[in-house]
Parts: sequence; C-alpha cells; structure tokens
Amino acid sequence: WGAVSDRIGRRPVLLIGLGGNFLMIFLFGWSKDLWYAILARSLNGFLNGNIGVVKTYLSEITDNTNSAKGFSIFGLSWGVGLIIGPSIGGFLSRPGVTAPHIFPKGSLFAEFPYLLPCLFSAFVTLVGFILGLTVLKETVHVKKDAGREENPLIPKSHNKNNLEVEHSEPKELQCVTFFKSRDIIVTTMLYSLLCFYKMMIDEGFAIWAPLDRKNGGIELSPTDLGVVYAAAGVTSIITQFFIFPPIIKRLGSLFVYRWSSLGMFVVIAVFPLTNMVVDVGSWAVWLVILIIFIVFALMSNFVFVTVMVLINNSSSPSSLGAVNGFAQTWASLLRAAAPSAAGYLLAWSLTNGYSFPLNFYFTFFVIALFPAICFGLTFVLDKSIDKRKVEAH
Repeated sequence: WGAVSDRIGRRPVLLIGLGGNFLMIFLFGWSKDLWYAILARSLNGFLNGNIGVVKTYLSEITDNTNSAKGFSIFGLSWGVGLIIGPSIGGFLSRPGVTAPHIFPKGSLFAEFPYLLPCLFSAFVTLVGFILGLTVLKETVHVKKDAGREENPLIPKSHNKNNLEVEHSEPKELQCVTFFKSRDIIVTTMLYSLLCFYKMMIDEGFAIWAPLDRKNGGIELSPTDLGVVYAAAGVTSIITQFFIFPPIIKRLGSLFVYRWSSLGMFVVIAVFPLTNMVVDVGSWAVWLVILIIFIVFALMSNFVFVTVMVLINNSSSPSSLGAVNGFAQTWASLLRAAAPSAAGYLLAWSLTNGYSFPLNFYFTFFVIALFPAICFGLTFVLDKSIDKRKVEAH
C-alpha cells in the first residue's frame, strides 16, 4: 500500500484503508467460529495499510523544523487510543452477560457478544472516513521547497535547517534502489527490532508479573496490571506533548534514539529484580515497578517517535510511501512472531530447573539484547540522517 500511495496518492489509499477497516470490523463482530474471525481479521490487515501511509503523509506536511512535533502528536494520538480503546471494548463486550436486563437471552447482542464493540469501532472508523473524504488534502503532487510550505498543517518553528539533497532515481528503478540504501535498511532494522522486543516485553511482563514470588513473579493481579499500564499511558501523554519536542529539537533524532535504546537495555534488564522486594511488602513492589515502568514508557516514546523520523529521513520523497510500507511490513512480521517467542522463552526459563541467570531472569536478559543491538546499529548511520532528503530536479 505504501508503493501504491506513491503512484496514486496518499488520500485514496488512506480512504481505501478506512473503508476496508470499517467493513471488516463490522463483519468481525458477527464471528461465531475461529476461522470466520481469522478470515475477517486477515482481510482487514490486507485492506488496511494505513499505518505506514499515515507516517508518510505526516512527513509530507512537516519539515525539519517541526517533524518532531508532528510525530509526537501522532504518538500521543496512538497512546490515547491504546488507553481508551480497550476500555470501551471491554465495557461493551458481552452485554448479554453484563447487562442481561437490557440485552436478554436470545437478543441480537446476547447472540453475538462482541458485535456491540465492533459496531462502535466501525462507527469511529466511519467518522474518520467522512473526515478524510471531506477535509483531507492530497500531498503527493504538492511541490515543497526547503524552507516554505503553503498553509502548513503543523506550524513551523522559527529556526531553519538545511535539507540534504538527493538526486532522484529514474522512476522505474526506485523500487529496486531503495532496498540497496544503507540508511533505509538500517532504519528499517531499527524499527523492526524495536517492534519485536517491545511486543516481547509487553507479552512477557503480562505473563510474568502475576506469578508468585517462588516462581519469580511479583504477584500483581489483573487490576494491578491495569493500573501499571495506565500509569505508563499517562507518562506517554505527558512525554509526547511536553518533553519530547524540545529534546529532539536540541539533540537530534539519531542521538535520542541511540541513547534511549541504551536506556531500554538497562530498564528491561532490571525488570526481574523487582522480585527481590516482594517480601518487603506490596508498597515496595509498587514503588519499584512504577518507577521502572514510567522510565520504560519514557524511553519507549523516545525510540518510537525518533525511529519514525529517521525512516522518513532515509528516503527521497518520491519513494517515501514504499519505504514506509517496507519498514511497516518487516515490523509487522516480527511483531507477529514476538508473543510466541516471549511465551516460549518464559516457559523454558520457568521450568528448566536452572539457577541464575538461566531462571526467570533469562527471558528479560534475552529481550534486553535487542535494544543493545539497536544501540550498536545507530553507529552505522551518519548524522546527516537527522535532516530530510529532497530531490534535485
């Protein structure tokens, strides 16, 4: 879908994605067996490539002076959605069980227990589709220069930076040449590995934290986990809007991603140490885990936003959609493999009978290797990656 958006424009691809999402979520709500649900979700993924295209669009309505602010707003919206979405979905699910006086046995929503949240989600998607149809402007054929944009959607800051100029390749060669670009390959690896280990730690923590102390856990209930994730969500909102833009403006995306990756390595490695304070009392567990998780959320925001900036800075404008699609494809593949990998690692570490470091610590140590790899990969990139490439015609 990224490559298609380079040819026909961002707007039609985004509208196709929203339309496909609306239809497939609606159909998913009528699921009664596993294969129907898998088919609906698979078609939803096939028809909706909007994540990569949205990042491309956002890159095209910003420049070097305000891209950090633009991508931080994207991250903020994503974070708010991750907090509100599951809450609404959980509240509306299985209404025949939670509100039998309103949805009695035999009624539509009692018969299809997940139809109501799917209808709500489809309605939100429909609102997005209408807004896209009536308000969204096309960006592919809009010519921009290094310093000016007509009616920018995100206001510029006053300082100006030079853009790195890249001569455009012949149109028929672009799909081949960007695979050979060091910047594109390395930034794609940084994003894919980030998605992989972030999903691994999310899945691993949710399984490990409820375990008792004897099995290496910290005895958190599902409600406790919700509080921890809510604290991380609030941290994300504050970070994205108030802390991230000035830091990235001062230090640059590459610098922030590099040292935030090192921070992720340290934080993930110390996660299991929380087990040592369980006997002190629940207050000690809460104090330690909240500090760790808030720092983790802070570092996560830094690496996710900066890597989006780096990917968009790695490509010439004419192939920006294809590059974002390429990066998103690899990230999605690794993200799909992450839960199984985390589950297998944790299961093995809990049942192998070995002592430290091959006990429950082992899972976290393995996951921590990935941000360390990302830290090392950043030294392959040149500092010029902090600036946009523009084509010289």
